[in-house]
Amino acid sequence: MDNSILNPYPRHSHQASSVASVDSSSVSSGVSTHSRIPPPSSMLSPPQPPRSAGPPGPLQSIQQGLQPGVGASSGGFGPPYHHHYGSTSPSTVGSNFPENMGAGEKRAYRQRRKDPSCDACRERKVKCDATETSSCSECSTRQVKCQFTKETNRRMSSIKQVQDLQNQLQDAKDQISQLRGMLREGGTVQSETNPLENTPLKLPEINPRVERRRDPPVLGNFEPVRNNVRNYGRGIFKPPPAYRQMPHKMTFESNEPTLPPKAVTDQLVTNYYRSFHRYMPIMHWPTFLHDIDSLYAKGTFLGSPQIWVSMFHAVLACGTLMSGDDAPDALKADAEGVHYLTYSIRCLNTWTDELQIDSARACLLSSIFLTELNLKSAGWVWLGSAVRICQEIGLHCETGPWPAMEAEVRRRLWWTTYAWDRILALEGGRPLLINDEDCSVEWPSPYDDQYIQPQGIIKPPPGSGGGHSLAMMIPVVRFVSQLKKTMKAAVIAPATLKTYDDYFTAITSTFPKEYSSYSSTFLEPEGVYVVTFLQTARFQLYRHNLSTTCPRPERLDAIKRCLSVARETARYVSRGAQTPPQSPQQYKRAGESQSHDQETWQTRIHAIASNSFCTHMWRCILVLCFCADYSTALSCARICSVIGPLRKINLGCARNLVFFLDCLRRRIRSGRGTSTHLESDEEMLAYLSADMQAYTDSSWIWAGSETGSKLAEMLGPSPLETILKTKAGSGERPKLKVSTEQDTKEWGGWEHVEQLIRDLQEEQQQQQQQQPLPPMHQTPAPPQQGPYYHRPTHNEGKRQQLVAPTENSLPPISTAVNSSSANNTSRISIANII
Repeated sequence: MDNSILNPYPRHSHQASSVASVDSSSVSSGVSTHSRIPPPSSMLSPPQPPRSAGPPGPLQSIQQGLQPGVGASSGGFGPPYHHHYGSTSPSTVGSNFPENMGAGEKRAYRQRRKDPSCDACRERKVKCDATETSSCSECSTRQVKCQFTKETNRRMSSIKQVQDLQNQLQDAKDQISQLRGMLREGGTVQSETNPLENTPLKLPEINPRVERRRDPPVLGNFEPVRNNVRNYGRGIFKPPPAYRQMPHKMTFESNEPTLPPKAVTDQLVTNYYRSFHRYMPIMHWPTFLHDIDSLYAKGTFLGSPQIWVSMFHAVLACGTLMSGDDAPDALKADAEGVHYLTYSIRCLNTWTDELQIDSARACLLSSIFLTELNLKSAGWVWLGSAVRICQEIGLHCETGPWPAMEAEVRRRLWWTTYAWDRILALEGGRPLLINDEDCSVEWPSPYDDQYIQPQGIIKPPPGSGGGHSLAMMIPVVRFVSQLKKTMKAAVIAPATLKTYDDYFTAITSTFPKEYSSYSSTFLEPEGVYVVTFLQTARFQLYRHNLSTTCPRPERLDAIKRCLSVARETARYVSRGAQTPPQSPQQYKRAGESQSHDQETWQTRIHAIASNSFCTHMWRCILVLCFCADYSTALSCARICSVIGPLRKINLGCARNLVFFLDCLRRRIRSGRGTSTHLESDEEMLAYLSADMQAYTDSSWIWAGSETGSKLAEMLGPSPLETILKTKAGSGERPKLKVSTEQDTKEWGGWEHVEQLIRDLQEEQQQQQQQQPLPPMHQTPAPPQQGPYYHRPTHNEGKRQQLVAPTENSLPPISTAVNSSSANNTSRISIANII
């Protein structure tokens, strides 16, 4: 009786981790082989112990839970069929079990096995010999899984059920984690879960409060100690930037190069002011103009600070970026601009350890010039130098005290470098160079430079206008760090997109009322510059779900969102091209040769025509044409046509659009140009994704492509995008040639793009006007809801108007029975069938 009630051989251990652990069939599944020592006789033939007919009484349960060898799993009272877990000492359950039996306990008519049979043995009504370490012989012979899932086997307590459920959950988690790791290593399947779902977005405050570090107490009569630290620490360390001695400025000791003509300098400086200083005020403009006047007063660079000469030539180089093809060679970027930048870099002393604020300005301007000349890699390298110099001289944190004008200039230079870093990182898919945790600088003043005086900042009178857009640009670029983290996910969840939408709305609410997307009034070029970058960030976020790793609903939603951004961008840009309203107080900024209302709309478009602006307009035209909104696409194409060759990248955008529109037109004319077809056309979606394929984290078309030397063997060497032509020893100035200029005549330029869009628009209008009534055998197409949501079903191979036949329509015309013969006879001959 003692040993016959207990099974000395526990069942298979997989019961604890299977679904059957919830059932009472795993009553003895938790019995450890270390907790019981089976009798020697049981090693030969496992006995089949009988079971009691009913559960023990309450007294027995309490006594059983208090036995020294039988501990409850949760420290409470033992269940009716309780087993000991986790004991490392031999159990005395067998010898103590009779003492646990109540004297007056009612016995069943016949004894039953305490351990139930597995599912297979129960169905076949055979003896089950399953143990904790192996399946039963019946299941092993039949090669089936030995499991306990029958409803009649439930004999377990609620505590044991909870424990087994916990074990199941943990085992499932371990298996899922292991499988995900194997899939990631194989590179074939990505995790379907979004890691950002578990981590909340850390979007920065729109108007944060910069807390300066509390200064330590001032020690009296400590000047000799400071001098000793400076003196005897020389060659080992430097004091903080605010307490360093001003470095010695190396002066120019040669008459070379000669000064450019004053008229050329004035024109280039004015161009620089209109196109860059309005948005990136990195210097005090009245002071810079005063230095130029002093330079031309003495007529030579001799005696001028060498680092200032470098910055001066960098300003002239950036001024050439506003000159079009009709400008003289002295004002062109690929002629004189390259020469100015070459001399600016030559004047930089890369061996000095005493960096100055003009060094950061020269490096930043070099990055801007090279980037706008479509030399993006070189521009990013020079940006790295500018960031490191700014950090070396302490621009990334509030130090000082500094004089009012100097402190303001330092803030403007830092935030301009910060914004340029965010722009290049977002446009080029590159890592950020500036960490937000290392930046603690107050925002710059929004006032014009003429109100920044040495004695302090003067508040301008009401209605004076002017100013710059850097203060409004800062909240737009500060969330780029979190945005890039979000875009590392395979799929951006709708809740995350909703959070970003609310954040974008909060940012625009801080702008003046004329910046609203619902307004139709004239918008300053500075405003167009700011809102265009905000639209660029939105577009980059929304189109991330266009990837093939996203489900179809998310991909369609991405197209819809990108279409909304494109239309909003077109409205903003068209407002910037309007004629500014006449006001009694027309203002004129410091350094401008003409007042604001004298600028033409083409000049205002040129002022905001940066590389990022051109690529954003290109993306907008792609999605507008994809969704058949040709009128809005045509208005955007006209803006890009005005920019023309002013930006080298604009030529490449036009060339890409000619190819895209040609592919789109062929599909429309072949009957595969409806929204339903295009949304499922992976080739067109790849073309629509545009420069997503340039980023490592978001591209998908390169999977399976050859790489490295195999790719070079297959395609040959890469064509040179840019050629810097010069003859050694000839004395000629270097001149930049871009390959896209050479084949402009082959694809027609932006005029050809406009013509293709007009052709598609005319075909769309003709088809809408000539839509016939649907035949009787066809189901009428659903009403058109818009250029994106119109999804008529289409019969492959059959060309009709924009409203395609339904799935229940007849087969294509080439394979259908002639309608006249079908009307004349009701019998189908063998010839007709053939």
